[in-house]
Amino acid sequence: MRPYATAAFVFIDQWRIARHTSTMPFFTPKPPITKDEFDWLIACFAWLRAVLDDRGITPEFVLPGHPMLAESRTANELFEAVKVLAGMEQWPCRLEKVADDFDPGDIRIQPEGSSACGTFSVEGGEAVIRYSDSMLQKPDALTATFAHELCHYLLCNAGDPPGGPDLMEHSTDCAAAYIGFGVFLANGAREFAQFNDGEWSGWRASTTGYLSEQARVTATALFADLHGHDLSAAQAALKPYLQKDLRKAVKAVRHAHPDVSQSLDRVDLLDWNYG
Repeated sequence: MRPYATAAFVFIDQWRIARHTSTMPFFTPKPPITKDEFDWLIACFAWLRAVLDDRGITPEFVLPGHPMLAESRTANELFEAVKVLAGMEQWPCRLEKVADDFDPGDIRIQPEGSSACGTFSVEGGEAVIRYSDSMLQKPDALTATFAHELCHYLLCNAGDPPGGPDLMEHSTDCAAAYIGFGVFLANGAREFAQFNDGEWSGWRASTTGYLSEQARVTATALFADLHGHDLSAAQAALKPYLQKDLRKAVKAVRHAHPDVSQSLDRVDLLDWNYG
């Protein structure tokens, strides 16, 4: 046998072995986000489990078309449905609709993201969530907004997230996925709309929140694996171009964190904020 033929067979044998092991880096599934972002999501989940003290609780995986959401006919009904699904039905909160150009005139009320769909504040000891009236025509996006703002309420006394206070908004996005609303958050992160004002026509894009679409999809995969939820319905409910990202995220999560709960236990949160 020629030497180069022997070398070829050796390479093929090594390739076959590599297919069935995780030691070869070029066969390692990669998430649709950077390794730093991936590690931060794991740390954020660990932090959320610690501050919410919800180990052993399995939140519902809330998807578009959920009966409680579909039956809502007003923003107030939708808000109450989201509160129930988030396990916050006993948390008092005032809901207010505001115009798109609303200026709160108060530094405690901060619009969030590139498009301010909602705000959370505490005024005179009362929790207040405000939402843009333009959201009324987009119930799924409004659901995402309500989930995000309720997570502000949920975390208002939680302290600093992994990475420090500058990542509080990112952690709030992550929290909305952590409590089961990841598909809504991912689908609502970016919107493309056609316009025609009689003189000009074209497309406009808007973004909401702080985590990227891909990070929200990855957080959704983490949530599903942590609680043993099936992802087939979530896959179908995502925007088509995000479905591939979810498949990548699932493979990466299952490879890097075969037991997500144990991975969360191993996170050193002090190291994230003080290391």
